[in-house]
Amino acid sequence: MTSTSLPPSDDARDRAAYWFARLQSGEASAGERAQFEAWRAADPAHVRQYAEIEALWQAAGTLDAAQQARLGRAYRAPSLPSRRRWLALGAGMGATAAAALVGVKLWPLPEEYARSIATARGERQELSLPDGSLVSLNSGSALRVRYDAGQRRIWLEEGEAFFTVTRDAGRPFVVDAGTGRVTVLGTQFNVRREGDAFSVAVAGGTVRVERGPWWNRQRALLTAGQGSRYADAASTTPDLDVQAAIAWRDGRIVFRDTPLPQALAEMNRYLPDPLRPRFAEPRLAALRVSGIFDTANPKALLAALPRILPVSVQAGTAGTVDILPR
Repeated sequence: MTSTSLPPSDDARDRAAYWFARLQSGEASAGERAQFEAWRAADPAHVRQYAEIEALWQAAGTLDAAQQARLGRAYRAPSLPSRRRWLALGAGMGATAAAALVGVKLWPLPEEYARSIATARGERQELSLPDGSLVSLNSGSALRVRYDAGQRRIWLEEGEAFFTVTRDAGRPFVVDAGTGRVTVLGTQFNVRREGDAFSVAVAGGTVRVERGPWWNRQRALLTAGQGSRYADAASTTPDLDVQAAIAWRDGRIVFRDTPLPQALAEMNRYLPDPLRPRFAEPRLAALRVSGIFDTANPKALLAALPRILPVSVQAGTAGTVDILPR
């Protein structure tokens, strides 16, 4: 198999099963891994189908031989070792359909699925959930997951996450962001939490945002391309730039007429040891920045400042950075 070979079918499920099998084999080259990442990033459906194959593989380990044989006969699967046979089936059916055939669910019973995940500064992680949903966690973030019979629940304790949610009309997917809550059935959206403030950016589908105390609960619907920031129960900043908000998933930080202190604070999210900027004059804090920067090299913003603004930058001690007029 060469680094440019692909499965004969263009079906997303076929390719998801192909890529999963190839990566699991331990024989995939660096070129193939790059090709896989490009395929997965090309379409949200690819992310969803790959997550379903992962869930199918995990579920296969919990089925007894009779259940596996029943599924194999129904789909005339080749005589492979049990989990490999299930992987072969993954190209022709979704994880939910497989579960229905054998009478089990891909998610555990109440209280049986719980997970916590956190990232350090400068780190990102992805988490595949039992129903095929996918969570991408940004730098310096933490969340908890709990699934039960009636609800899929996420607590975003700090930071930022992007959710690709598998549709399930009987099980709402709820993200609790402290002072607010986001509820969906199946969609793609980003949630960011900063203390009591949070923001929501919707890449696809529709979400319901709720905030405020139970006796004065405020609700709003956001659809694809819409986003808002909620500073508190009474303050909303609508028309959030959705593409800029989710650019971190591609390793980019996007500034569009962003106040300089805010831009530097954003850069700090990706540094293991945050810098402490000091402005020599108050007017310098009113300067604004536009540009696209790499999350893997957040200090590039500091290097660029003298070229894009009338300032000079001078490193101090204990992580301080002086912003001086030029």
